[in-house]
Amino acid sequence: MKKIFFLVLSFGVILGLVISLGSAEMIEHTSGVEFCSSCHSMKGVARSYAEDIHGGMNKHGFKAKCADCHLPHDNVFGYVTAKAYTGAKDVLGELFWADSFDWVGNLEHRQEFTYTSGCVKCHDLSVVKYEIPKAYLAHKDFLSGKVPSCVKCHENVGHKNIKDFLVTQTKREAE
Repeated sequence: MKKIFFLVLSFGVILGLVISLGSAEMIEHTSGVEFCSSCHSMKGVARSYAEDIHGGMNKHGFKAKCADCHLPHDNVFGYVTAKAYTGAKDVLGELFWADSFDWVGNLEHRQEFTYTSGCVKCHDLSVVKYEIPKAYLAHKDFLSGKVPSCVKCHENVGHKNIKDFLVTQTKREAE
C-alpha cells in the first residue's frame, strides 16, 4: 500500500511539474512581438512598435514584450486570466472580424488594453516623485489618482506614430 501511495504521489508531482513548466514556457513563448505580430491584422501595430523606444529604438536596444504592456501585472492570477481571455479574443477576432475592425478608432479605448501596472513594473515612480522635480510636476495628477492611467497622457507609448502605421495598413488592405 505504501508503494502505491508513493508511486501515485510521485506521478502527481512529476505531472504537476510538467504541466507547470509547460504552461510557463507557453506563456513566455506567446508574450512577444514575434508571436503577437504573426497575424496579418497586427502588421501595422508591429511596425509602429519596431520604430518606438520600447521596440528597441533606444541606446540600450531594450525591447518590451507585448505582454509587458498589454497584460496586467498586479498578480499572477490576473495576468494568466487576462492572457487567456485576450488570447482567445484575439484568435476569434483574427478569424471572424479583423478585416472590418476599426484599428484607428480603437485607439480611443487604449486604456482598456494597456495596463499601468505594466508601466510601473519597469518605470520607477519613486524617481519621478522624489528626485526629478519637472517629472513630478508632469506626473502629479497621475500620482494623486486624478489621471487613471499612463496612456491617458502618453497616447503613442510603445507604438511610435501608430495612427500613421494603421492608416497605411488599412490603405494597403483596401488595394
